[in-house]
Amino acid sequence: MASAASESSLDQLRPTTSTSPAWPAISRQLKQGVKTGLAGLIAYVIYAHFQLREGYWAVFAALIVTQANLGASWQAALYRTVGTTAGALSAALLAAMIGVGPVRAGVLLFILASFFAYLTTRHATFSTAGFTVALVLFFSHSHEYWHLAWARVLYTVMGAFIAFAVGVLVWPVRARDGLRAKISLLLEDCSHLTRLITEGALCGELKEKELEELTRAISQHRRDITQSLEESRSEPARSRFDHDAYVSFVEELDHLRLHLLTMSRDSATYAGSGIPTNFVPSLVTLCERISEALLTVAVATTRKSQAVDLTLLTETVAKVNHELTALREARVTAPFTLDRMLPFWSFVFNMKQAAAELQNLQQKLPQLS
Repeated sequence: MASAASESSLDQLRPTTSTSPAWPAISRQLKQGVKTGLAGLIAYVIYAHFQLREGYWAVFAALIVTQANLGASWQAALYRTVGTTAGALSAALLAAMIGVGPVRAGVLLFILASFFAYLTTRHATFSTAGFTVALVLFFSHSHEYWHLAWARVLYTVMGAFIAFAVGVLVWPVRARDGLRAKISLLLEDCSHLTRLITEGALCGELKEKELEELTRAISQHRRDITQSLEESRSEPARSRFDHDAYVSFVEELDHLRLHLLTMSRDSATYAGSGIPTNFVPSLVTLCERISEALLTVAVATTRKSQAVDLTLLTETVAKVNHELTALREARVTAPFTLDRMLPFWSFVFNMKQAAAELQNLQQKLPQLS
C-alpha cells in the first residue's frame, strides 16, 4: 500500500477547476469590433465626401484587412494588394490585347482564374487575384478595362492603408505578444493534461472525456502558434523579431507536447495496471513538479521573464533516480509478472523524459525576444 505521504500527494494531483475572468477576452473582442467599424467608417467618409466612383472598394478592403494584430493586418494588406494588383492588371492587359466579347471574356476568365488558383495553392498572396479578374472582365466596358483595373488597385491600397493605420493608432496589438500568449495557453493545457494522466495512472481514475477535450485544445493551440509565427515574422516593428529562436523553442515544446499526447493515449493501460507508488515514493512528487513547472514556464513566457527556477524539479528527478537504483538492487519487483511491471516502468521512464524535455525548454526560454 502507498504511504500516507504518497496519499496526501495524490490528493494534490487531482485537477482543480478555476475560472478566469472573461472580461479581458470580451474586452479584446469589443476593441477588435470597434477598430473594424472605425476603419470601415473612415473609408466610407472618404468615399462619400469625395464622391469616388468605385470608392466602395476601399470600404470593403478596410473591413477585410482589419485583423486582430498588426502582423495579421500587415499580412492581409500585403496579400490583398498584391493579389488585386496582379489580377486587375493581367485582366486589363490581356483584355486589351485579345479584345472583348462573351466568348473571349470566358476564355480569359478560365485561363487567368486557373493560373491564379494554381499560384494560390503555392502561396496565399494571390488569393484575391482570380476574384479581381472576374470583376474587371464583367463589370467594365471595352474602353474601361484599364480604368476599372487601376481604380480597383488604388482603392484596395487605400482601404488597406486605412485599416493598418487604425491598427497602429487605436489599441495596437503586436503579433509577437499574441504568439507568447498562445504558447502560454499550450503550456497550461499541457500542465492540466499531465495532472489528468497522473490521476489516471496513480489513482486509477480515468477521465476520458476530459482527456479528449484537452487533446483537441492542445492541437488547436499548436495550429494557432503556427499562424502567429507567420504573422510575427511579417509584422513591421522597430525591434527585430527573432523568428529562429521562437521556432527552436516551439520545436522543443513539440517534443514535450507529443510525449504527453502519447502518454494520454496510454492512460487506459496505466489506469488498468495500478501503478504501485510505494516502489518509488518520489514518483508522485515528480508528477506534481512537472505540472507545476509547466505552469511556471507558461507564466514566464507571457511575462517575458528570462529566468525560471526548476531546482525543485531537478532535485526530485535525482531522488527518483536514487530510489530506482535502490529498487533494482533490492530486486523488489522480482515477484511481479512482466505484464504488471511493464506499465510501471513505462510510466516512470516517460515522466523522467518529460522532466528532461522541460529542462531543455527552460534553457531556450531566455532566447525569446
